Amino acid sequence: MILPPIYLAHGAGAGHSNHFLKLLCDALSAQNQQPVVPVTFSYMKEQECSGRKRPPPRFTTLIPEYSNYVENEAVCIVAGKSMGGRVATQLSHLPMVKAVVCFGFPFYPVGKPEKHRLSFLSELKSPCLIIQGTRDQLGSYEWVNQQSLPANVEIIWVEGADHDFKTLKKYNKSLENTVLELAIHTKNWLKKNIK
Repeated sequence: MILPPIYLAHGAGAGHSNHFLKLLCDALSAQNQQPVVPVTFSYMKEQECSGRKRPPPRFTTLIPEYSNYVENEAVCIVAGKSMGGRVATQLSHLPMVKAVVCFGFPFYPVGKPEKHRLSFLSELKSPCLIIQGTRDQLGSYEWVNQQSLPANVEIIWVEGADHDFKTLKKYNKSLENTVLELAIHTKNWLKKNIK
């Protein structure tokens, strides 16, 4: 089965020059034998050119920017790390989007579960995979498992990983090993869920 291309958006603070995202793009492409297209928002392009950090713009401006990347695709998968995944969830209504994959979904700001972002998952029109570390400070295992999520959202937990998918030394697992695990989970899930 040939899978459609994955469009992968970055998180709020680090673009595609980030070590984790480079590893992830390579691993997804190798595992799935499919193109992985980096999605870089314009504020991040400016940041990378100037070398000056800047916060992302209003969230609503990122949605049309991401949709412009995929507008000419017949079929595709939209994905993202953290904030990029949150933006990806808002594209599930587009006819070419067959699935959404989130690497470290930011369920809430650090320490503020009362300001949760569950509404981003409530209107999903495509199947959605969230791969989350059990130590993620933006969506802990305990908190997420107490929530009622839509039937088309599946969560796969990575034992001991934080929001950046780094694990404690006791797990004896390199970032490369963890990223390979993410890519394998993604491939297997897509093969089951892409119609």
